[in-house]
Amino acid sequence: MTPTKTFKDEPSSPRTFRMSKEETLQRIKQVEAQIRTMKEEAEREREATLRNARREALELTEQVQERAEARYREIVDAAEAEIESEREKLLAAAREDAARMVAQGKANVDRAVDLVVGKFRGAIRA
Repeated sequence: MTPTKTFKDEPSSPRTFRMSKEETLQRIKQVEAQIRTMKEEAEREREATLRNARREALELTEQVQERAEARYREIVDAAEAEIESEREKLLAAAREDAARMVAQGKANVDRAVDLVVGKFRGAIRA
């Protein structure tokens, strides 16, 4: 029994064709050039995507920072308003206390004057 060749030496089908070494090398070079071009394009796209992503991240960071600063100002303004309100309440209470003390002081001045005058008169009579 002789082994049968599964492939024929000469192509009999029209779909197959033989390329010479030069044609094969030329075809390989063309494919390599296409691959190189595709890689370069992919690299350009990657760089563009990275630039866009960095720009968008910077814009988002700026937006968040602006919002944070606005919220900070709102909180500080609210706190300052509350402090001012509390300050006014404390000042009003202090003014009332001062007015009460002044009134008590005036009443005590009259008694003190009467006391001093009485002692002076007593000292003169003695």
